Amino acid sequence: MALFPIYGVFKGDFVPHLVAVDTDDSMQKVAEQIAVHSVGRRVPHKPSASGYQIQIGESLVPLQWLLSKAIGETGLKPLQWVTVDWARPAGEHL
Repeated sequence: MALFPIYGVFKGDFVPHLVAVDTDDSMQKVAEQIAVHSVGRRVPHKPSASGYQIQIGESLVPLQWLLSKAIGETGLKPLQWVTVDWARPAGEHL
């Protein structure tokens, strides 16, 4: 359990946020901690969305992963960018 600083941006927002997340947080929680700064402020709510997706570099990361696993798998470094977007329906491509 350790604080880990990242820059998070919600797709469609022009304001990035410095967010301190915990290495024991799920990527779902990381996405929520980033989204809270944008959704309903500069990004409208999307009632049809079934949640979020999170991208590190070019890779979408499973929401059930802990941040510590994402760090190991993707090489995420402190203060690196993480992008959150609305989850895409099954079968829909980027």
